[in-house]
Amino acid sequence: MARTTKKQVRLPQFHDRAESIQSQFIQALPVIVYFLAMFYAVIFLFGTQYTMVVSLGTLVFQVNYKKKHTFFSLTLLLLQQLLLCILAYIATWNLILSLILNFVVPFWLIFSKTSQFNQLGYFSTLMTFTFLQLMPVDWQGFIIQFKAMGFCYICLFLVIILYQKLGKKKPGICTERQVMYLLGCILEKSLNNGEISDDLKELFRLQRLLYQEADQKRGRKHVVTSKGKLQYMFAILIQRTTYLISNQSQVITPKDEDAEKLALKMAEYMQDAGEIDFLSGDREKTKLLWKKGRELLHAAEKKRDIFHRHVANFFRMFLFILHQADIRDEKILNEKWEVPVEHRFRERVLSRFRPDTFEMRFALRMSVVLMTGMAVNLLFPEEHSYWFVMNAFLLLRPMYEDSNYRMRTRFIGTASGCLILVFLLPLCQTTASHLAVAGIMVACMYTATPGTVIHAVFVTIFALVMTTLAMGETTALFLRMFYVIAAVLFVLIVNRFFFPTSMGSQVRYNLQMLFHMHHMYLRILEDSLTNSLDYWRICDAQIQYHMVHTQIRKDLPEAEKDEKDREYFFRILEITWCMASEVQQMLFQVKHKKRDANARQIMERYIYYTDYILNQIQEMLHLKKEKKLKNIEGMKYQRYIPGEPELSSLMVQYARNLSRLYILVLRRVR
Repeated sequence: MARTTKKQVRLPQFHDRAESIQSQFIQALPVIVYFLAMFYAVIFLFGTQYTMVVSLGTLVFQVNYKKKHTFFSLTLLLLQQLLLCILAYIATWNLILSLILNFVVPFWLIFSKTSQFNQLGYFSTLMTFTFLQLMPVDWQGFIIQFKAMGFCYICLFLVIILYQKLGKKKPGICTERQVMYLLGCILEKSLNNGEISDDLKELFRLQRLLYQEADQKRGRKHVVTSKGKLQYMFAILIQRTTYLISNQSQVITPKDEDAEKLALKMAEYMQDAGEIDFLSGDREKTKLLWKKGRELLHAAEKKRDIFHRHVANFFRMFLFILHQADIRDEKILNEKWEVPVEHRFRERVLSRFRPDTFEMRFALRMSVVLMTGMAVNLLFPEEHSYWFVMNAFLLLRPMYEDSNYRMRTRFIGTASGCLILVFLLPLCQTTASHLAVAGIMVACMYTATPGTVIHAVFVTIFALVMTTLAMGETTALFLRMFYVIAAVLFVLIVNRFFFPTSMGSQVRYNLQMLFHMHHMYLRILEDSLTNSLDYWRICDAQIQYHMVHTQIRKDLPEAEKDEKDREYFFRILEITWCMASEVQQMLFQVKHKKRDANARQIMERYIYYTDYILNQIQEMLHLKKEKKLKNIEGMKYQRYIPGEPELSSLMVQYARNLSRLYILVLRRVR
């Protein structure tokens, strides 16, 4: 009876596992087909010694075939890969050029493509530069290699264009629509005293996603592209609305029957907006949405209580976004959204050249690994010595924990693959049988999850099946294990002693950045009292703040194993999110009205006191304090400005949250 029960339990698990593998295989099928087609074509047209370019082309295909590419963007991608092919060839000329290029190119690719929010952005391009150095070729060999690479990338170009035309499917519901519909549902439920806690969690998640999507649309001259500007403005609107309905304030609660009717109409309007692609969809439906929004705005403007004012503010900004979406293209952007040239260079390049930044630390580690590995490859051109630097490159990851995990899985997977190959190779007596087994391993390799033991097993078998065409079985197995062990030890030393970056240290760095950005918000607020607001600056600050905030939330469960510690830091994040929402609203309150000298002085003193308290909190958290702070001794502190109820309300709420944060940290310290 017990055995029957075990079988009944195991069978569904086996069925689920089989379905999962089948799903992964179907998902990986385009990549598998592309690899096999290029693999056999390159062998037939150029020779087996040039099959390395197939792996590189397949990785680029895997990363890009589902993205929305234009003819121009694909051409740039192709040209960049060919440029890296040339640089890799130059790097093999002599040791000096190898050291220079293996120092400069990783910095270029990591700084231009990677950030803590996109940690593997460098991978496909730097892998091309690295792997093409592994087996140095002469001029004639380079010409053939360049042709083989050009062939693979031209095929990639054509396949992606064809895939995008044939594989067009109805686009999913964009985040903006999801948020609008969810807001309508939350408002409707709250009016009917329904449960909204789960909906609020989803709303916070989507609000963070809006900033992530805006970050992905960074521009060259402007802080964001025209599409990114729309998403950023919508993200601000939703952040403000999320703040109001998440029990941070009771201002969104209607106080009478007329207000409740308006709130219900607003909820219905939001749900209707969720059915329309209002940023880039049907213009006729968007015009109807705009017309209905105008009617609700007029209804909200009839009364001046705080509920009606906030409803009116929502509709003003939403209608402005609809108007901007109708303008289209670069006309949306003006000079206030353009980043000055000196700031572009300073903020996007120079600010990263510090030993505490994510990009700098990883670029230094990667350069050390490549410079050392390629020097070994050039000075000691033993049989398959390139396996050392190849494995070291694959094992080195931005985060210490990820690198450690891959070292374990690579070692176990390589050992298991070598063991399996002992029994498999006697079945491969001909070149055709070797290539057939290699093809099967490719299908398994791209179906398996990268970085796992299973993936490492298939990679090892594929590599050794190809290697044993020209080398004895025993030698190949021994060399594979030897170079993997050497690479593991080398990367372990580099990760441990040379600018290490662990999950815990990165969370701490991000927390430091979060507090620094609160000080920066206050500096922007102070500057806006007398000068016009640079939209690019506040946009850049907002996007950066929410990206850092989201990254901390994502990394905390891994960095802090103690549940109480996690709850403590999540509480800090909740309070600082509210403070960021309040100071952002203060910025827009300040910019819309000129104030007299007395009001400006009140605001300045408020800012100086806030700076001081924030610095005290940082000191208690053992974070680096700000250097330039005003002396507040003898200053009068005031949390309100006469005649400005909305701004005063925000100042009071911000001060309360700052006090809550101070007490939370102080209790922990004591």
